[in-house]
This record gives sequence, structure tokens and C-alpha cells, in this order.
Amino acid sequence: MLITMGVHFNSSAQTTPAKPQPIPTRQVSGIVKDSTNQGVIGASVTLTSSADTLRGSTNEDGVFVFRNVKSWVFTLDVRSLGYVAKVISGKYNDATPRLTLDPIILKTDSRMLDAVIVNGTPSIVYKTDTTEYRASDYVVRAGATVDELLQKMEGMEVGNDGSVTVNGTAIAKARLNGKDIYGGDVATTIQNLPAEIVEKIQIVDDYGNTAARTGIKDGDPTKVLNITTKTEKSVGNMARLNFGVGTLDQLEASANITRINMNQTLTANGTFMQTPNGIAGGNSSVGRLGSGNNRGGRSGGGFGGGGSGSASGGTSLITRPSFTYRDKFGKKLDFLANYAFRYNDNNTITNSYSEFNNILENNQVEKTFTKRDADNQNFGGTHNINFELEYAIDSANFLQFRPTISLGNTDSENTSRTFQTGFIHQDQTNNSKITGKTPNISGTVAYQHLWLRKPGRVFSAEATIGRQKNDNESEQNNFIRYYDGASNNVEKDSTIHRAINTNNLQKNYRASLTYSEPLSELSRLEFNANVERRGYDNSKITSNIDNLNNRSVIDSLSNIFDYFFTQYRNSVNYKYGNNKSKYSFSLGLTGVNTSLVGEKVSLGTKTDQSYFKVIPIARFQLRLSSTHQLAVYYRGNANEPNFDQIQPVRDVSNPQRPIVGNPDLKAAFTHSVVGQYSNYIANSKLNYSVRVNSSITENQVSSNTVPIKDVYGSFKNETRYININGNNKQSVDYSISKQSSDRKYNLSLTGSIDKNRRVAMSNSVKTTSDTWGFKESLGPRINPTTWLEINPYISYDFNKTSYSIADGITQQIWSVSLDGNIYFLKNMQFGYALSKNYVSGINNNVTNNPFVINTMLQMKVFKNKGALQLRAYDLLNQNNFINRTTSDNGFTEIATNPNSRYVMLNLSMNLQKWTGAVGKKNQNIRRRGDGSFF
Repeated sequence: MLITMGVHFNSSAQTTPAKPQPIPTRQVSGIVKDSTNQGVIGASVTLTSSADTLRGSTNEDGVFVFRNVKSWVFTLDVRSLGYVAKVISGKYNDATPRLTLDPIILKTDSRMLDAVIVNGTPSIVYKTDTTEYRASDYVVRAGATVDELLQKMEGMEVGNDGSVTVNGTAIAKARLNGKDIYGGDVATTIQNLPAEIVEKIQIVDDYGNTAARTGIKDGDPTKVLNITTKTEKSVGNMARLNFGVGTLDQLEASANITRINMNQTLTANGTFMQTPNGIAGGNSSVGRLGSGNNRGGRSGGGFGGGGSGSASGGTSLITRPSFTYRDKFGKKLDFLANYAFRYNDNNTITNSYSEFNNILENNQVEKTFTKRDADNQNFGGTHNINFELEYAIDSANFLQFRPTISLGNTDSENTSRTFQTGFIHQDQTNNSKITGKTPNISGTVAYQHLWLRKPGRVFSAEATIGRQKNDNESEQNNFIRYYDGASNNVEKDSTIHRAINTNNLQKNYRASLTYSEPLSELSRLEFNANVERRGYDNSKITSNIDNLNNRSVIDSLSNIFDYFFTQYRNSVNYKYGNNKSKYSFSLGLTGVNTSLVGEKVSLGTKTDQSYFKVIPIARFQLRLSSTHQLAVYYRGNANEPNFDQIQPVRDVSNPQRPIVGNPDLKAAFTHSVVGQYSNYIANSKLNYSVRVNSSITENQVSSNTVPIKDVYGSFKNETRYININGNNKQSVDYSISKQSSDRKYNLSLTGSIDKNRRVAMSNSVKTTSDTWGFKESLGPRINPTTWLEINPYISYDFNKTSYSIADGITQQIWSVSLDGNIYFLKNMQFGYALSKNYVSGINNNVTNNPFVINTMLQMKVFKNKGALQLRAYDLLNQNNFINRTTSDNGFTEIATNPNSRYVMLNLSMNLQKWTGAVGKKNQNIRRRGDGSFF
């Protein structure tokens, strides 16, 4: 709402005609703040004039709005408990339809409540699609970064790898004052920006740029972290430098330089890491002690313990330079540019064990047991460039252009050895080389028009065009040894040497039109028309390579296949309510028409699948207060098959697991119902939330695994694809957080219950696998004094999978951990992380009950602007174990890396200086709800 008001206010002086004509009524709005620049919630505002007596109150942002004000000469009386009342009077332009007043600042009334400081804003406020945390209510040490601040906030889980989840949902992108920073990378943002500049943390359900400006939502939202800066610390410079070496030939180096000046942002960031892939190395960020996932499933901060993860052996070399520039040119043009390059040189060593159930023609179930060792060398780089150009043509028209370019190259060399017993008894050695190129480019143009004399009437149009190309050349050299099932004698062997060239070109086109017509102050009709077309030009050429390296094309394994997926979505929606309403809802219908048309050029045949469905639009939100809400909504999505699933020829990249696509596949459609309840009781510092999700998928693209005989009479599993119904998921996530009044003690209880049914086929016989899991975690955070942090933690994770054709499997993990910090001698810090896991249900586990101890000793240097840090990982060398994943008809267990015990020495520097924002010509600073400056 403040965005719209700001546009009209700035434009009124520019577009007022030379001879203005008085208008009969007008809209008057403003914002009420306290002396700390925080919006005052629930302040009573009375507007009086010779023709008006209007009363209202401020919303959760401190904003008030009066509509249909008859007089342009009026008086405002503003009052709130704990503040000195303020009365202002004035004469205003009688030809301006929308008046935005300067901020009204209320002073604290020292006579009331004696020494109690009154602050009208609770720590957590729930808005439509946004949860807002006030940073000043969470105490962190001087010099802390944003990730340390997030760890203090209710429902937040922060990993040392920079990942963030809120009530079980992952954050996908990071912004500063409403715009992407560091290319939107969450880890870089929260591990570099200082906590002292943060005013608010906003968790936003983002439906895209068009929805943000029009309020018309379509599709699924992504979770975005938006950081708003304090006005008095919105201008500054920052440099963070780090260098480290380790006993396993690790090297770490990073440099971050950031300049922020209100809406202007300039960043240069670079990271270099050479480290072993391991439990406590490969996934951690520079200068931090291991991934938070090592704490037995806890993704909290600190520096990690041990007990879970999926990393494997080998080494990684990572280089990640990036650049961001954001600025405003004149009064109409906003510009944002992001560039990032990521280079990976990754050597991965894995050892795995799996069991797979086959159904034979007589419905007999046979098992195949597989052990696999692999050594993979992957290296390549990707350039990502994106821009945003926003042009405010005038107060009623807006234009945006968003181009994106991505250029990538990959190379890999892989060696694996596979040993199979049971139903299939054979050994296989595979050597492969793969090179790939992926140049991608796309651009989006968006236009919006507002009717100034009809608030709420909005028209927007958006068009996107994109091109993605993926060219791969693969050389496969396989040696297979076949055994007699009864005697284990070698019967025969086979050598297959082939080249596979794949060229995929995807062209994307998307266009949408939206129109909103207000019916009343709180209701409106929304119309949306959307068409999306994706065209795929694919070719796969398979050749035999003889002993002289001559190649000959195998026609039966080669194919040229083009197909198009087109989706039309047309909707009409009645919407009631706004940010101030106690309740709001949306009701409507969407017609979805999908078409999948393909042509097998090499075979001269065609396929044509069409699908039409009418789905409801249903969303209800009840706002009992700014800190108490309930929301329920439905959504539906269609997804087309991918190239591997739809190509009509056999893919023999793995000769013993060929894949055959199905050109007659239909698009899958998923129905989902989501409910969320959140309540923050400010006086008790108690926050609890529950999220329930249930989904069912029609025409799910699933696999049909068929055992077939090869030319030597042995069996191999061939994967085919079908449409099948019956797949569904249900989940419940809950979180309860209780903090003491001084926020020195924080008790957090989180949990989840998940149920998942997967339907597939084995030898054309329908099979089901039902998985359900339960996880409960209790994690207090205790800071009794400024020099002591204690964070005990305990969790229980239960997972059970039942198969319709075989015995089920059960896994249980108890995790107990303790981590924290001790600060002493003014400039010293000792950190610790201890984790003990008790694992049952995995017989091949390397260490069933690993006990992992990590420690850190840090000394502040250079007048507290630098730090020298010594970190020791896995002192007992027990952080290695098995990770299990389940599939439709079996499971796989992967052994993790034993290289988890080592020592790191780091030297870091942190230089920064921050000052306040100053308005032009000493005018008052005005900001939008996302933190951006007018």
C-alpha cells in the first residue's frame, strides 16, 4: 500500500495542470512512528474539518488511510497508549486526489507506566503473505552477522552451510530492502551482512514481480528472506576477508566488499575453497566449522556436531566470484544487475549397497543385491547474468524488463565397479567420459497500468521468451562378466564401447494478462489469462566404437524427436479483504487446457495428447490480530514428462539398466490443500505454528521396471514409463518457541509427521510403497550471561517403509548434542559441539552410535577488527556412517567419507562503518513496506 501511495505523492507535483480544478473528495494517508522509527500499531487517528469527522487506527505498519475526505483543510488528532498525543492542522492542495502526509512522530510519555518502556509493535507480526520479525527484540553480540540473528528468532533453523528453513520450509532467495543482493544467494547474504544494521526480517511468500505489484497471484509461491535496514544505518561500507589452511591440504579464502547507500547497493564477493568431501568439510562455508546438518538432523547454527549427512569421499575445489549493482537513475529508472560465476572441480568417491525387488511372470518376487564403488571426477563452470530495469513512466504506468543469461560447460570422467548377486548375478566395470554445454538465455517484459481515480482497478501484461540448449557427448566403455547363479562360475563376458551424442533445445514462450476491477472498498473481481508453450527439439545418436576407434551409428538406438507442451490457464476470481480485514478470501475457477504434441522425425510417426480440467480457486485467511492468523488454500499444477520419460527409443547409457520412454504419456496434475495456523503471544514471548499439507497426483509419470533377457540369456532391468494414479502425500509440521522476558532462555520444540504413498509397476504388476515418518526435536538455547552460550539438543527420528511385494524396512535415530561458546579475557572465545547418535535399522552402518567432538579457539586481533581461529573436527574420528534412501521397490545405502578428522587455522578481518540515511534537502525519510526508500 505504501508503494502505491509513494508513487502518487511523487507524481502529484509533476502532473498537476497549470490551472487545477478542485475535486469533491480525496484520500488522506500517512504513517505514525515512534522516536526509534518503528511504526506504531493501533494508534487512534481522528480527522476533523468543517465537513468531516472520521475516526480510524493504524495498521501493523503504523499506516492509516481515510477515504472520501470532503475538505482539503483539516485537523488530525493522533493518540496511543504510552505516547504523548499529537495534533496537526493544515491546508492542502484541493486538486490532489491522494494526499500522503509526512510521517507523524510520537514521543514516549514518561509519566505513564513509570519506568516501563512502551513499544507498540510486537516482536512478530503476521501480514498477508509476510511474517515480520523486529530485529531489536533479539540480542546478539557485537560484530554478529545476520545468520546469528536468525538463530535467535522463533521458527528459524540456520545451517552453517548458509541454508535457512522457517517452520520446515526452505528459504530460496535473499533480498535487501526489497531487491536481490549477492544474486539472491541466501548463504552469502546472511553470513556477510552485519546484524547491527537490520531493522526487520521479513519472510515473504513470493508469487513473482507481477503479483507483488498487482496483488493478483497465480502459481506456487517461493519463500524469500527480505532484510530491511535501520534508517540510521542504511549508508555504509563493509569489507570482510578470510584465509585458512588445514591439515588435509584444505585452503579457504574469501573476500566480500559491500557498499550500501539507501537504495544503492554495490557488492563484490569472492570465495575459494579446496577441501575434502566429508561430513565436516565439503559442505561448510568459509570460516565455519562444518554443516549444521551434522547435529543429528538439527540445522541450527554453531559449528556442527555429527551424526547425519550425505557427503561422500574425495575432494572439491570451488571458486565463486559474484557482483551486484543496484541504483536509481533520476526519479523514474531503477536498475539491478547481478553476475556470478561458479567453478567446481569435484572428485567424489562413493560406496553403496542396494536391494531391489523384481516380480517375475509367475508373480514370484526375487531380490537383486548390488554393491557399487565409484570414483567420479566432475569439473565445469557456469556464468549467470541477470538484470532488472524498472521504468515508472508516470504515476499510472510502469514498465519492467528482466533479461537472464546463463552459460555453462561441464566435463566428467567416471569409473565404477558394480557387483550383483541374487536374481541378477553379474559384475560390471564402467568407464565414461561426458562433456556438456548449456547456453541459456531468456527475457521478460512486464507492463502495468493503474486507474488513479479508481483505486484497485489494475491492468498488467507480461511476456517471456527463453531458449535453453543442452549438448552432451558421452563415451561409455563397459565390461560385463556373467556368472552361473548356482556355482558362481563365470559363464561369459561382454565388452560394450559406445558414443552417445545428445542435443536438446528447449524454447519457452509465456504470456499473461491480468485485470482487477474493484467492486467495493474491500472486494474485487480478478481476471487472468495465461498461455505457456515449451518446445523441445531433441536428438540422440548412439554409435558403436570398434578397436580402431571407428564409429558406426546404431539406428535402433538413435532418434530425432520433437515435442511441444502447451498450457492455457484462464481464471476468474472474486477476492474479498485487505491487510486490515479480519478475514479475507478468494473464490473462483481456473480452466486448464494442456496439449502435448510430438513427432518422431526419424520414424515418421506422431503423438497428440490433450487434457482439459476445471479447478477451483479457494483461499481463506482469518486474521484474529496482527500476531494471530489462520490460512487455508488450494492449488493445482500440471507437469509435462521430461525428455528421458517421453523419448521413444532405448537409452543404453547404462547397458544393464536401459531406459525406454513413452511418447503417449500424459501430463501429470497435482491437487494440493494447505492449511497454516500461527499465533505469537507477545506478552508471553510464546510462538506456535502448525502447517498441514495434503496432495494427490493424477496421471503421475511413474516407472515400470521389467526384467528382460539380453543376448547372453542373463537378465537386466529395463525402465519404462507409464501414467498411473494413486500417488499422494500428507504432512504436518509444527513448531513451538518460548522465550524468557529477557530473551536469555529460548525453548524450541519442533516436529513433523509425513506419509507418502508411491505407486509404480514391476514387470507390469502394480506395486505400492508406503512411507511414514515421525520426527520430534527439542532444542533449548541458553544465554544466562554475556560470556556463556549453552545449546543442548535432543531429537528422535523414526522412518518406516512398507512394500506391497516385499518386507518393509524401519530406521530409528536418537540424537543428543550440546554446543555453545564461552567468551573470556575480553578477546577470547572457546566453542564446542558434541553430538552422539544412536542408530538402529541399518545393519551395514560403519558406526552405529558415532560420538563426534568439534572444538574451536578464537582470539580477537587488530583492535577487535580481526580474528585468529583454530578449529578441530571429529576428535574421535567417528563421523562416518550409512545414509539410506528408499525407492519404489527397494532401497539404497551410501557410505559416507571417513576423512572427517582434521584441524583448520583461519585469519579473518571485518572492517565496516555505517551512518544514517539523509533525505534530499533535509526532507523526512519515507520508506516502503519492503524497506526501499522513496
